[in-house]
Amino acid sequence: MGAQGGGRDKAKRTVMGEIAGRYADYIILTNEDPYDEDPGQILSDIKSGISNFKFQISNLYEIIDRREAIKKALSLAQAGDIVILTGKGGEVWMCVENGKKIPWNESDVVKEELKNVIMNLR
Repeated sequence: MGAQGGGRDKAKRTVMGEIAGRYADYIILTNEDPYDEDPGQILSDIKSGISNFKFQISNLYEIIDRREAIKKALSLAQAGDIVILTGKGGEVWMCVENGKKIPWNESDVVKEELKNVIMNLR
């Protein structure tokens, strides 16, 4: 997930897709910091690298809403799995079009969504 914000090194996107396609069982492409770039295009650029491998396409999800993507990742996880979230870390903003910044705390979102996933299992 993530690690490819808008206005950055576009050539790196395909490589990130290749790495994910090689090592991940599931891939969820989502929004990070698109700035003024089309988030769908960023995901498409990453996805082009995934297709270079025999990755099971049914295990690939494109979910622009980052919270929903995190929820999906946590709901797919089984005992012994590792969920890796890339791109936001300790950042406190999501940067979108026209210089707008949306408050964001990835740690809090993960805690909230993990709690919801656990509650739904009961």
